[in-house]
Amino acid sequence: MDKPYVRKFELQPFKGTRRGISWRIWTISWFNFRYQWSRSRALKVSVSLILFIVLLSNMMILFGPFSLGQGSAPNDVLEDHLWGTARNFVRFQVLIAASDETDPVYDTGYSLLFLIGLIMMGAGLISDDRKNLMDEIYDSKISRRMYLLGKFGSLFLFGNLLLTIPAIIQWVLLIIGIAGVDILQAVPVLIGVVFFTEIVVIILTLVILAFSSLFENRFYAGILVFGFFLAITVVFSSSLGNTHSFTPLLYLDLFTVLTTLSFLLQGESSVIYYNSINDIPVQFPLDLTQEAGILIVPFLVIFSIINIFLCLYRVVWRYESPISYIWGFARRRIS
Repeated sequence: MDKPYVRKFELQPFKGTRRGISWRIWTISWFNFRYQWSRSRALKVSVSLILFIVLLSNMMILFGPFSLGQGSAPNDVLEDHLWGTARNFVRFQVLIAASDETDPVYDTGYSLLFLIGLIMMGAGLISDDRKNLMDEIYDSKISRRMYLLGKFGSLFLFGNLLLTIPAIIQWVLLIIGIAGVDILQAVPVLIGVVFFTEIVVIILTLVILAFSSLFENRFYAGILVFGFFLAITVVFSSSLGNTHSFTPLLYLDLFTVLTTLSFLLQGESSVIYYNSINDIPVQFPLDLTQEAGILIVPFLVIFSIINIFLCLYRVVWRYESPISYIWGFARRRIS
């Protein structure tokens, strides 16, 4: 057993106060967040780099000769910049762009840095406990479902630090740097972007926790979950590269559907799907009022449910069958 790992469970004196379930879950989340944060300089570097990039990308707006462009309203410019920043976190090879955009840029935005940070934080949340046989320590005080929610909360907190906080900072910088912005009109834009970032963080957190529960080694869990994200983008986009119309198979690429969701939340009615296979450009429109928009929510729900059930099976149902859990829960409610 890894003794340094055991030492992270420092015993605290009992103060005579008993807390509820929500407090216990929060304690697990905050405890694991602080532990992972304190043990890794790479996590601090990833957050610092993202914040630095966000600040650097706004230097022209804040201090340079920034031009709104002919006929551009200040609030429209703020909306495009803010949503563009949010989309940079889910841009991974294939680009979904608004219909009126020209010369789309093929890059990974901040998504690579964002993914690596999340994986470094989350890959060991469950696998480290299994490797070091720490399940019993948690089981002595809390249920496995509370344990799982606490681990989810740890990665959820870090995901918001990586994504939601930079988006809020970006909004503040745009308010300061763009003259003539109506703050009352800018608030709904911020709410929409924050709602989108929360969806991204929740879904990616579920995937990473699912992989962490599958292995007893954080290295294997981290490498394989990164490979999974890379595969669903590269493999599916390559296999469908010659497609010239929408097919539901496009949404097997998680980052494509998340990017499309951002445009749907922004209020766009259509977008353009861009790809390049063997240096041959492929592009076609996606009508978000039709199948391309309708399938977004069902896909994300099904994808999330699969990962939730995988986490439950590996952490809870291996020790307690779903039937006995449901029966016990119903019996407690009745009594």
